[in-house]
Amino acid sequence: MKTARRTIAGLAALAIMAMPFTAFAAEAPTEINQDTPKPQQGSAKISTYVAPTYIVTIPADTKVSFNALESDFGTIELTQARLEPDKVVRVHLASDYKLKNKADESRTIPYDIVSTDDGGKTGSFKKFDAQLEFEGDVCPLTIKITQDDWNAAAAGDYSDTVTFNVEYTDTAAAPEPEP
Repeated sequence: MKTARRTIAGLAALAIMAMPFTAFAAEAPTEINQDTPKPQQGSAKISTYVAPTYIVTIPADTKVSFNALESDFGTIELTQARLEPDKVVRVHLASDYKLKNKADESRTIPYDIVSTDDGGKTGSFKKFDAQLEFEGDVCPLTIKITQDDWNAAAAGDYSDTVTFNVEYTDTAAAPEPEP
């Protein structure tokens, strides 16, 4: 019985010695005393990391009135932003830009989503993405359908889904709007 206890105790001791132990080496504090050469001073570095955060608000579901050439689609807005220097939030719209007839998806109404920048220049999201940098940045969206496309549309219910892809990226990587 004593031999069995010694064997178990020995195995337990070996198992404990085999367990990995993590040792953390802390920076030793600087000691300044009467023997420290002049000037008697030291320094300590203070650091922290603030993670980037952002909230992008996208439009809600929207109904387009029949024969409306332009319909408000709401806005893309950077409602909260703590970004690193030279970084932006880029929003890309993914769609085939066709409203599909519920009864026959081969029947479509083409549309475009555009935004007007502060300079009054209008650009299509087929060609560019929204680039948001500061909290409160807003990109107003308008749905455009030509009268010819309305005239060619068959009766019925139509819909499409627009996907808003959001990316935190370098300023240089984000494309500028095209005219």
